[in-house]
Amino acid sequence: YVALAAASAEAFSSPALSGLKMSAEPTQISRKDLLSTAAAGIIAVPAIAGAASLDPKTGFPVQSGGRDTLCGGSASAGCQPMTQAASITDKQKTVLAGKITVAANKVPVLTAAVEKMKSGKKPKMDRDYVLRFSALYLTTLVDAMDQYCLRDANGAKAAGGAGIPKVGGFKSTLAPSSASALYGNVDSIKEDMQTIRDAAFKGDFDGVIKAAGDIQTSATAFLGQANPPIVFN
Repeated sequence: YVALAAASAEAFSSPALSGLKMSAEPTQISRKDLLSTAAAGIIAVPAIAGAASLDPKTGFPVQSGGRDTLCGGSASAGCQPMTQAASITDKQKTVLAGKITVAANKVPVLTAAVEKMKSGKKPKMDRDYVLRFSALYLTTLVDAMDQYCLRDANGAKAAGGAGIPKVGGFKSTLAPSSASALYGNVDSIKEDMQTIRDAAFKGDFDGVIKAAGDIQTSATAFLGQANPPIVFN
């Protein structure tokens, strides 16, 4: 057995097998090699009518067509980042639409709380709760809607190059938020907020509940009319 083991060890230490060991080590592949391989694969793909042309260096579509032939020219048309980057205004509108949605979806919390206050043998309006809720969520809702209307009325003029809203003297040259066709919903919500405040002081449960429902309806209508852009990047 010892002789057999020695012979086996000598056989495995032969130059031929040593070469196999060397070839088993990992090989470094450069980015250039990968791109070359990818280019070869891309070029080999047959052209399809209406398909985007691909850049063999990157593998991404080439913006060879006009804006209208790519994706409608805006993020609202569902443009992917590789075909048309969303504008700063579109991105801001998307963020504002998100704030509007979140605030509007909080309204049922208020109505449920007031319904609970109303129930029981001795109904009691928690005025402070209602006013705090209005200040925290409804004011945020109106502010976001107002800012959305400002961008709807002025487009890119309402935002700076870095996405920071333009302020100062320049703002006086912008059209007011009320110039937007969407602003009617903002006015309605402001009136309903005042109704909630008055009803809270009077202890009018039904008045608060109805006004809150009207606010959610107006916010939903606002988003439906605005049709906020969909941003992928």
